[in-house]
Parts: sequence; C-alpha cells; structure tokens
Amino acid sequence: MRIGILSENFTGLSGANDFLKHIIFSMASIADERQIEMYILIKVIEYRQYRGIKRWLNKQREIRRLKKFFKEFKQIKTIIYTQNTPEKAIYKYKLEAVLPYMRLEPLNTMTISYLYDCQHRHLPEFFNEGERTARDDYFQQMVNMHKKIIVNAQTVKDDLINFYQADQAHIFVLPYTPKIDLHFYNDFSKRIKKYNLPKRYFMMSNQFWVHKDHPTAFRAFAEYLKSDPEMEFIFTGAMNDYRRPEYITELQQIIKELKIEKNIRFLGLIPKEEQLQIMKGATAVVQTTLFEGGPGGGSVWDAISLGIPVILSDIKKNKM
Repeated sequence: MRIGILSENFTGLSGANDFLKHIIFSMASIADERQIEMYILIKVIEYRQYRGIKRWLNKQREIRRLKKFFKEFKQIKTIIYTQNTPEKAIYKYKLEAVLPYMRLEPLNTMTISYLYDCQHRHLPEFFNEGERTARDDYFQQMVNMHKKIIVNAQTVKDDLINFYQADQAHIFVLPYTPKIDLHFYNDFSKRIKKYNLPKRYFMMSNQFWVHKDHPTAFRAFAEYLKSDPEMEFIFTGAMNDYRRPEYITELQQIIKELKIEKNIRFLGLIPKEEQLQIMKGATAVVQTTLFEGGPGGGSVWDAISLGIPVILSDIKKNKM
C-alpha cells in the first residue's frame, strides 16, 4: 500500500513537527510487515509567500531538517516537493491514502484527516470573534466532509461530537504513546555549557502562549522559593503570542512584582538537542497549561520519555 504523509501544516512549530515525526515513527514500525511504501509530500515555500526574508530562511531551515529526518527511514521511498497543492503528486505516485489531511478540498483517494482541539470553545476569551467564527466554520466543514479523522485525545472527540455533531464512528483517538527520536538520548552536554546553568532548576518548555498560563508557574515558584531560595526556573520557547502582543511585558511585570527575577532565566527558542539536554538535568518539568490538544503537551511527552518528573495542571485532558 502506498501512503502519503502530508507535511504542509506541520513544519512551522516544534510541537507540530514532533507530532508529524510521531506519525512517521508509527508507520515505519509496521511498514515492512504491512508492505507499506511511504511518500512524504513537502510543500515548497516560496519567498513571495512571506513578508520578510528572515521568516522565509527559517522556514527553509525547518524543511531541510525535516528532509534529513525522513531520510533516516528506509521505508520511505520518495520525498516529493510540491509548489502549490499536493494533488498532482498524489496522483502521479498513485497514493492510496493520504494523512494527516487538513484541507477542505476533497481528493479522489482515501484521506485521513486531523483536527487539533476546540480551545476556542472552552476558552473563547483567548480568541477574537473572527477567529472563533473561522475555526467553527473550518471544524464543521471538516467534520461534514471527512469520514476518517484522527485526534489526540478522547476529549477532542467528545467536543467534535458535542459541538459539530460528528459521527463518533468517524473519529479515531490516537493512543497516548510518549516517544522521542533516539538521537536525543545522546549526550549534548558540551552544547549547553554556554548557558551556565545552575545545579538545580525547574524547567518549563512551551511557546509563550496565553493558555500555557505562565503566571501560575511564576506565582507557585515564588511560594516555593520561600523554603528553597537557591532554586532556579528555566524557561524555553518563543516569547510571543500573536493574540496578545503585550503579553510578554505583562509576564515580566509579574516577575518583577514577585521579586523573583534573579531566579528566572529565559533562554528563548533553542535547538531541540539543547532543549532536551537541559531537560535531562531538571528537577522537574512544569506544565501549567489551561488547555491542550493531547494529554500534557509536547514537553510532557519528552519529559516522560526521558524519565524526568512532571508537575502538571489538573485539567481533564491531563487526567485521562
């Protein structure tokens, strides 16, 4: 069977990239037994699609990394670059199924779609009216059009049924199976010497999005410091949220008011090898998230794979 892996929506964020790799790992593990040929479809990103050369170069770098990763799997026969839409490549290579498919346009081959989560329904205050409407329209069309949809948690399936009248027989929940590339178990300690890390620290490794709820982590840490004043807290992740451009300034003000500046370090968005090497030395990984598409989120998957303790918010999804 020839299966196409459509990567076009999964190269922009580290977590999305890891999710795509998780699908590749799973497919590769049964490829020989099930006689599966895997074809990766990667969309070529043209400069005119971007406003700035820096963003375009960053995207090219992500695609090169993805290409290098795919080459490690013998079961993958071809890497295909498509300029606009994937249809021509799908038909040219006679692909019998394509996943994860997030387009609204129907194909003349079997598609296995993917829907992330209904955060806009549970936390509407984090979205403007236009975003909520657009997400509702997209989810409803996806549910109406596609007969096979994979999701990361039972709660997402329940939401699709409750909010969009999805047929439960069409929604498939992926099992919770934390796993990272064996490459990251290697020792990258030399690469993190430049950070001059403390001996003991907590770590929170997320994008600085509002729903990750960094303020709760700051306030809890301030209480913890009363009994352990030498402890430090390391944060990684891109420090911006398009929904609230002022958010980072607000976070910095909270830190100042709590008087914990000396115990907090922001490293920004760093290479995955460095992020996970730092995680290996953490006392615990903290995840105060208010909402996730799957249990824990990507950093929790990484921590569990590395055997690092996790301090996790008690939202319903994290308890399943």
